[in-house]
Amino acid sequence: MIHLLCLGLLALPLQEGVDPESSPDGRDEYLGRRIARTMHWAGAPWLLRETREDEENGAALREWLAVAPGDAVCDLGCGNGYHTLPLARAVGEEGRVFAVDLQPEMLMLLRERAEEEDLGNLEYVEATVDDPRLPEASCDLVLLVDVYHELSHPVRVLDHIRRALRPGGEVVLVEFRSEDRAVPIKVRHKMSKAQVLREMAAGGFELSRETDDLPWQHVMAFRAVEPAPRHEPRVLARGFAAALGRLDPRVVEPFLAARVEVDPFPNKRRSARDVAVSLASTMRGSGPPFPEDVRLELSSGPDGAVRARFHPAPGSGEAVLRDECLLERDRRGVWSVSAWRPRSTFERAHGSRRPFVAMHTGTGPGAAAEQARLTVELGFDGIAWGSDRIGEVRGAAESAGGDLWSAYHVLDIADPAGSGLEQVLEAMAGLSGGPGMIWLGLRSSFPRDLEWPLPREERGHAMALLAELSAAADRTGVEVALYPHAGFWMETVEDALSLAEEAGSERVGVCFNLCHYLKNHEGYDPAPVLRAAGRRLLAVTVNGADLEGDAWRTLIQPLGAGDHDLAGLLELLDEVDFQGPVGLQAYGIALPAPVHLRASMVAWRAAHGR
Repeated sequence: MIHLLCLGLLALPLQEGVDPESSPDGRDEYLGRRIARTMHWAGAPWLLRETREDEENGAALREWLAVAPGDAVCDLGCGNGYHTLPLARAVGEEGRVFAVDLQPEMLMLLRERAEEEDLGNLEYVEATVDDPRLPEASCDLVLLVDVYHELSHPVRVLDHIRRALRPGGEVVLVEFRSEDRAVPIKVRHKMSKAQVLREMAAGGFELSRETDDLPWQHVMAFRAVEPAPRHEPRVLARGFAAALGRLDPRVVEPFLAARVEVDPFPNKRRSARDVAVSLASTMRGSGPPFPEDVRLELSSGPDGAVRARFHPAPGSGEAVLRDECLLERDRRGVWSVSAWRPRSTFERAHGSRRPFVAMHTGTGPGAAAEQARLTVELGFDGIAWGSDRIGEVRGAAESAGGDLWSAYHVLDIADPAGSGLEQVLEAMAGLSGGPGMIWLGLRSSFPRDLEWPLPREERGHAMALLAELSAAADRTGVEVALYPHAGFWMETVEDALSLAEEAGSERVGVCFNLCHYLKNHEGYDPAPVLRAAGRRLLAVTVNGADLEGDAWRTLIQPLGAGDHDLAGLLELLDEVDFQGPVGLQAYGIALPAPVHLRASMVAWRAAHGR
């Protein structure tokens, strides 16, 4: 669990190299929020005030929680039991409630009330400031009502809660809404929805459900997830999209950086408050800014930022207003939306607006994560990999500030299951939410000595396979680029384009591979096929090559070697408005990976005037 604890600790710079949560006093501030002090037990009568039910509607909250008989529930910061006793009645004799509080006096007051009702299913736990002292895997639900904002050691407490949750268990935060000035609670004892999302994401949690039906409070339930490099900006981007649907500038503003770009031109930034008011007024009356089934895709942006792009489902006919937001983290570790705009491109460090990625055929024999990191260190935008170990490679690339751009696989149309169809489908699921696509080669092991017209039958099998992959592409948002390969059943880019057009899916297209094009074509004029591909051109692979070569060692060389005109190909790609990834093919190059990759990057930069 140490790595999970580090997720939160890294969200805030350490003071003089010391972890503030290692001290009894803990934090004064966390991710830009001032932490409130715990209410003294002498104020316990206020917790049972006559007006509380009208102000908070505890009955509605507990109905929404849907606690069932036999459940194990924790009321963390239980006080004298406003919610604890009703929860104990709800779980029944077969269930149990962990009543947790820092102050033994609160637990004493609760015990007196529980004994009056003859409730014997409570366990009283005196917590410390950094440990609720819950048994591991003991709770279906951990509830914190107006408590989390007072935690002086939020990272450590969340880590302990994570350990205490059973599989599928939830932690629920109930906090007074800081977005609403009409809520008569001191500012430091309120939290915005954006801040709750930030802090829970830093602790390795994501939102599972929520309700806005209580009079004064947010209610947000979270489940633990596996740590991932872009988990925090992903959670914030989803929250921002949901906030926009509220059309309320008070809800939108906490997601925004101090100054925000909203115009399609760079360096035009306005204050967060002005932007929030403007967005709400612009959208009011025009319907929600995002379709209900919009998809989110995160990729690396300029200067360490993360780009979040919103895609409507294919064929939905619904437009997405300003379909890209840019998320940046400040020196305190706070992620915020710094831009919301129509989709944009930015010039990358190597000089191109297109991603330039190294294919794993030439990234070396090292561990997958090492290869992914190497590509980013050498200036590539990430790596093009195979269909295995997707999570590992994607995590390594994103941690280094790059992306996993593709997963290559070859299927046999005579035996898709035996040649790894399930692995392709798993890879598509693993690439979802990022910029990656499937690069798909097709071969055939059908016998050639049968009397019936096999080629047409083979095409039918191929189309059935593409129909299944098209459905998976629609579910995941991951595109399929048909990858022509010399000697395969699908050998030329013309073959691939014909299949893609017949498949008819917006998410099925082609990859133009320079080396295989040279191998399969007399002469060199890729312009007609690139123009014909149009919007179906999803990816391109390049390398140095001799145009009159025949052997692979002459057709695949480091970029810049041979007589192939890279600049001319780039001009063609500009002409057809190709914006997708360009992969560097390096199969069979005998030089050490760092040597030939560096040489190719030099040639790529030179072709872009760098």
